[in-house]
This record gives sequence, C-alpha cells and structure tokens, in this order.
Amino acid sequence: MMMTAFEKIATNLRPRLLELCERFLTDRQLPEEAEDIVQEALFRLWQMRERLEHYSSPEALAVTIAKNVCIDLLRRQHLPTDALGETDVADTRRADQDLITHDTEAQLQTALNHLPATQRKMLTMRSEGMTLDEIATICNTTKQSTKTMISSARRTMLTLLQKGGQR
Repeated sequence: MMMTAFEKIATNLRPRLLELCERFLTDRQLPEEAEDIVQEALFRLWQMRERLEHYSSPEALAVTIAKNVCIDLLRRQHLPTDALGETDVADTRRADQDLITHDTEAQLQTALNHLPATQRKMLTMRSEGMTLDEIATICNTTKQSTKTMISSARRTMLTLLQKGGQR
C-alpha cells in the first residue's frame, strides 16, 4: 500500500477511532490517553500495510486494534474490566471473531479456487460428508484415485494457505 493511500485511510479513521477510545476511557480512566491509543492503532495498521489488501475492511481492523489497545491499557492499570461494560467486551470479542472468520473464509475460498476443477469438486464432496466410494462413483474414478486426488488437493490447499500467511 502506498503512503498516500494509507494517509487517506488514516485521516478518515482518526475521528472515529478517537471517539471510540474516549468512550472506552471515561473521565476517571485517562481520556487524555485516547489520542495516544489512536496513534498506536494507526501505527500498528501501518505496520500491516502490506497485508491490508487481504482484509475486507481495514476500517474494521483499525477499530478492533484500537479497542484491544484500550483494553490492554485498562488491564495494565488494573482497572476493573467491568468498567468497559460486559456488552462492550462481548461486542469486541464478537467483532474480532467475525473479522477472523471472514478473513479465514476468504483465504480458504481463494486457495480452493486455485485447485483443478476435479480436485476442487472431490474435496468439496468429501467436506460435505460423502464417502470415498460415493465420490468415486459420481466422478467415475476408482476409490484409490479419489483418495489420491483428495490428498493432493489438501496438500495444495495447505501450501497455498501457508504462502498466504507469509505475505
């Protein structure tokens, strides 16, 4: 990602992140820390700039990072996490999990799309619970050939997913 593209994202995000952090850090919990937390969140986002294209929403990622930095600050200061409100913590966890799930599904779909059509079809049928015999019958192959193709598809998927995680 180019510096100008990142600056545009950061400029648009800063007010939203600042408002979010100020909500987390009430008046007795250091609201002056909000600006520092926004800076930290944007710095972490900058460090991830080469991988941002793999996220469906850099904005959602920045919000998640900012929330996590707020929570870390509160924990370091030994402030009760219930000051955050259980719903805020639950919402943060849910948002984190949704983001991870969405990115994982996108990575799996991309890797699956790189497989040859026959391997993709066999792997999909197997993941849907079909037996090797059923798949072999449908694809007009032997059971051993089906097993080999599925195994090859899994190895290819693993390799593609590992390469995707190293970017």
